Amino acid sequence: MAGVETVRCFWHGSALSPYQLVGMRSFVDRGHRVELFTYDPAIAVPDWIVRRDANEIWPTDRILRYQKDLGRGSFALHANLFRYAMLHQLGGWWVDHDVVLLRPEFPAQDIFFSLEIRDPLTATFSVLKFPPGHPAMAECVERCVALGESPHYGETGAELFSKVVVSHRLARHAVAMETTYPLSALDVPAMFDPAKSAELHKRCASATFLHLFNETWRRAGIPNYLGPPAGSFIDDLLRQYGLEAPHPRMEVEHVRRWTAYLTLHEEFEAGQRAYRLANNKLKERVAALERENASLRGIGATLNNALRKGMDASLLRRSLRLFSRAIRR
Repeated sequence: MAGVETVRCFWHGSALSPYQLVGMRSFVDRGHRVELFTYDPAIAVPDWIVRRDANEIWPTDRILRYQKDLGRGSFALHANLFRYAMLHQLGGWWVDHDVVLLRPEFPAQDIFFSLEIRDPLTATFSVLKFPPGHPAMAECVERCVALGESPHYGETGAELFSKVVVSHRLARHAVAMETTYPLSALDVPAMFDPAKSAELHKRCASATFLHLFNETWRRAGIPNYLGPPAGSFIDDLLRQYGLEAPHPRMEVEHVRRWTAYLTLHEEFEAGQRAYRLANNKLKERVAALERENASLRGIGATLNNALRKGMDASLLRRSLRLFSRAIRR
């Protein structure tokens, strides 16, 4: 098959359930190779996945966890560091384990990620591609190491990656968010609602990848040991990729109860992110104004000096015009 790709993921913690496997299976069923890095030799990995030792990329005896907020206890913090280290060392494709491939072929570009917002720039990072040794990935690794387990949820994830995209001028490589995120975290309850299945499939029709937001499920308390409601979007995915749903199945009412706070929390987090981004933008503008002010003070001081020394009238007029233009800017 032409266009066969290798994608790499990371897993640590509990046993892999069909909910973690469905994304990886979608790549394999379309002829691609999936390499799953893990530190735990006891985790059972299906033979259609290539198991790799995570120590090859980041040797450690301590797996980073979030220590605060609703991310507390999540190994996603270590996954952030690991993806940057893997991409810097090996290059190629990184996908989160809960990303589903919706098309046979991958985008043909050397650097790949999607943008949620262009101003202020906000990038996504569940699907990434970089050449090995890229300085942007080196900077991400360095920052993750410096922060250790102190970050709030997402600080070394999309927030850090977005800053690096800006500092390394990578925005030109970005694709539209709909390519990788046809659904959002706020759609998690709908993924388990049979009445919403057709609508979600329609929204995914033109996307290349689909993120299922397993971390959001974890935070909402949706259990891996219960199957999805029959006929739901998640149930459709499990059947499509030949994975047996856990039994017994959860009821839609259970999902609604588990996720009742989720919408408010995700909206609150989105508000916090927007506030931080707007605050950073404001700080940048203030700094720019301070620089302009310093420049104007310098021009003013130069004019004062010149006046004291008896500047030629025509030169004085020209200097005043420049000063006036600077003020208008």
